[in-house]
Amino acid sequence: MSERPPNAEGGARSSARRPFTSDPGRSTTGSPVAPEQAPQDAAGNIRPDSGPPPPGAQPVQQPGSGLGLIVSIAVAAIVFVLAIYAAGRPTPNRIPLLQTTNTLFWIVAVIAVVGAGIGAEYAERSAARHITVVGRGRSPDAIPTAWIVPAVATFAGVILVATFHNAVMMVVGPLTAFLGSAGALLARDLLDDASESSLRLATTIHTLVVHAVAFMALSAIYLNKMATPLSALLVGIVGGLLTLETLERADARPEQRLLYAALGGFTLAEATVALLWWQTHGWTGGAVLLVCFYLAAGVLLASTQRSVIRLRDILEFGAVSLVALAILAITA
Repeated sequence: MSERPPNAEGGARSSARRPFTSDPGRSTTGSPVAPEQAPQDAAGNIRPDSGPPPPGAQPVQQPGSGLGLIVSIAVAAIVFVLAIYAAGRPTPNRIPLLQTTNTLFWIVAVIAVVGAGIGAEYAERSAARHITVVGRGRSPDAIPTAWIVPAVATFAGVILVATFHNAVMMVVGPLTAFLGSAGALLARDLLDDASESSLRLATTIHTLVVHAVAFMALSAIYLNKMATPLSALLVGIVGGLLTLETLERADARPEQRLLYAALGGFTLAEATVALLWWQTHGWTGGAVLLVCFYLAAGVLLASTQRSVIRLRDILEFGAVSLVALAILAITA
């Protein structure tokens, strides 16, 4: 009688695949897991591993929103200090923004505008690095535009407090800088996180923020009635930068966006030259420039989104702009 090899049965069993175990102290392969490596709840008890997260888009908490809020508060505080500094007895200077200001005021103002742009761009890049880590990277050849609206909003707040130098602008100026900076960064975060269902809302918020800042900045320039070349240059720069920010939603090459932004700025500069010959004062001139910006930026954005501009786009931008200009002309 032949002898059976020792441990033959045990060897067969040892080579078989171990069944799955739900023991939290063991891995899915059956090997023990150190207690300090096993998942635990708040009380320190070992809990079963829930496995990998479900597929699909996951919510992203962007750190750029908090940084943007800090930048907006800091810039608004500086504009408030400038408003207090500018509140004084005006000198007989023809240009209102030079009646109560001096060199120190404008040095601090430039620092505020540049600081708003740098801070906003830093907050935007922090958010961009975060969403890249979670697998939602942005286009590597994108033009940095996060600084535009915060810088223009701060510029508008500074010009307004220097132009009116009164108690009302101690509120309006800092509020313009704060809402422009915080609103612009929030709108960009919404555009990053927007799904197809919420994209329309995010786009609407972004458009409203850009046009509100455009109205304040363009009005601040027009109210001072500076020399025509200087007014046209400032309006052209503001209009071009805000057009570039508007084209952030466009699926276009960087060089095309830069070209269209230059075209939008040139259009607003030409409109300024004609507008300065119009005998009107107050905020009406800023409203006219806003209508021109709405028309130019809207048509340029539509041309980048579609190969051929639709008749609907022409009627929308043309009719709305014509009606707005007619109302402004009658009420001026």
